[in-house]
This record gives sequence, C-alpha cells and structure tokens, in this order.
Amino acid sequence: MSTLQPELDRSEADTTAFVVLDADDRILRVGPGLHDRFGAFVGQVLWGRLPGAEPLYGPHFDEARETGRTVEFTVYYAAEVKRIRATPGAEDLTVHIWPIGVLDVRTLATLAESLQTMELELSNRASEPPGRPAPASPRAPL
Repeated sequence: MSTLQPELDRSEADTTAFVVLDADDRILRVGPGLHDRFGAFVGQVLWGRLPGAEPLYGPHFDEARETGRTVEFTVYYAAEVKRIRATPGAEDLTVHIWPIGVLDVRTLATLAESLQTMELELSNRASEPPGRPAPASPRAPL
C-alpha cells in the first residue's frame, strides 16, 4: 500500500481547506477544513506557523497578487506534498490547499516507495492541461 495518497479530483476535494491572508500574509480567516491546524493563528503572519516556507510559497502568492490571476502550484514542505491554489481578491488572498501525500521516512523501503509514488504523481501533473479558471475568492463566515 502506498504511503502517498493520490490527489483528489477537485470536485471531490475538501473545498473548506483554505486560509485567507492580507497583504502582509497575516491570517484573516480560516476555513473549517483547516481550523484545527490554523484557527488559533488568526491575526498572525502565516510564516510564523510555517517556518522556512516563505521562499516556497511567497513568490507564488506575490505572483497572484501582482497579476490579479489565480496561481496553482505543487509544493513539498515538512514531508507533505500539497497542491495550492492562491486566488487574489480585492484586498486579500485566498489559499486553498489540497493534500497529495506524506513522505514516509520510517524505513528505507517506505521512503523509496513514497519517493517513487511522489515522482509519478508529480510527473502526471506536469503533463496535465491547465484546469479551468478558479472561481472568485470565497468569503468564509466568521
């Protein structure tokens, strides 16, 4: 059994897994799907919760804000592979997160299996045509 789960079809994915950031990447709102992970950090800068992640995520967030267009990317951070969609709003940025999998480092065999599965998932994604445009930034009720 693979330790890296394939990405869900976005129509089936948890669309409540999002955070809304201000221009300084301060967490404004958290969707129910990420409340356990980020809810206590509303009002704080995202990078305080994800140390070392700013160079991985930040340029994509900046691109979305600067172009006014949704930016999608795959990122590997803290042994997790995720698909990210950053959608700019008038004064905020909504970041949806779809987990792809977790790298299993318990043994050399599970690590090798995880890496092979991850490589396959990422190469499949690179050959996919771009998806349809994302909807406008959602407003989560507080």
